[in-house]
Amino acid sequence: MSKRTSTPAPHYNPSAPRTSKREQLRQERKRRNLLWQIILWGVLGAFALAIGGYVISIQRPGALPGEREIPNENAAVFPDGQALTHTYYPPSSGARYETPAPWGLAAEPVAEGNYITNLYRGGVVFLYQCAGDCATLTEQFQSLLNEARPETTYNTVKILVAPAPAEKPLPTQIVALAWNHELDLAAFDRALLLKWYKRFVNQGPGNAP
Repeated sequence: MSKRTSTPAPHYNPSAPRTSKREQLRQERKRRNLLWQIILWGVLGAFALAIGGYVISIQRPGALPGEREIPNENAAVFPDGQALTHTYYPPSSGARYETPAPWGLAAEPVAEGNYITNLYRGGVVFLYQCAGDCATLTEQFQSLLNEARPETTYNTVKILVAPAPAEKPLPTQIVALAWNHELDLAAFDRALLLKWYKRFVNQGPGNAP
């Protein structure tokens, strides 16, 4: 049989300092206070990061590469359906109708007088043309619309996407419009189009839903 090794009893040192109950309570309170400070600073740090992220997310981008400012053609209102003339094509200001087009993806070309009112109200318009089947491009635009954040004033995604009439060729496959501004894109660029929206949403002369 093996012998059991006994653990020696702790040596009593009468000169060792004795911790009073009051001191034990003080140290316990100190530990609790330290723990709460750590939790508080952690919460404040997370809150600061969230606020910083929000501020960054709502900041408007500056001028984008290729962006052009188009001369203002005013904003005279005419009855819906009346023939309108514009100096520049595609127009980003000028003669318009009272009624805007619904926001979102349009299946058919939208009259210039209608979409100019969308621009006037602080929205952006993406016109496009493609040879043959446009299914892939329209799916990309729909995905962009789903991703875009509603603006905070009216809680609306103020983007109109529409095909341009075949008899009026665009300078490039996609043209992004805002009031008095244009950006020509040779191909779909989700990040750039979202920046365009973020830059110009609610910047029209007659901001409205």
